[in-house]
Amino acid sequence: MIHLDANVLIAMAKVTDAHHAAARAVAAKPHVFSTSAVAWMEFLSQPVPPACTLALQGILTGGILPFDQSTAALAGELFHLSGAKRRTRLDCMIAAAAILADAQLATTNPDDFAPFIPLGLKLLHL
Repeated sequence: MIHLDANVLIAMAKVTDAHHAAARAVAAKPHVFSTSAVAWMEFLSQPVPPACTLALQGILTGGILPFDQSTAALAGELFHLSGAKRRTRLDCMIAAAAILADAQLATTNPDDFAPFIPLGLKLLHL
């Protein structure tokens, strides 16, 4: 399973994004794709045409995974173990969801998630 970060969802939706072609190439591969509710919220925090939202939901055959108690517990642990930097809170939540799903996290910002690799995160950077 490949778990999509918000920036990959944005790149898929926005033709002018520098990572659009790479994001579309990943989506064209025969994988099960999912995302976390946190990444989905980040994606929806910008204006997105409804048709684009529906198209991306169609790609997410693995679903939009909820942010539940076990995800929150792991995200808190990742936050603490990676230095407790306020700006990394959402990244910790997204990383925790990918780890618990035993999925690779596809992102255009691998440096943001590098601290979580020794803690069990598998990265697929574009």
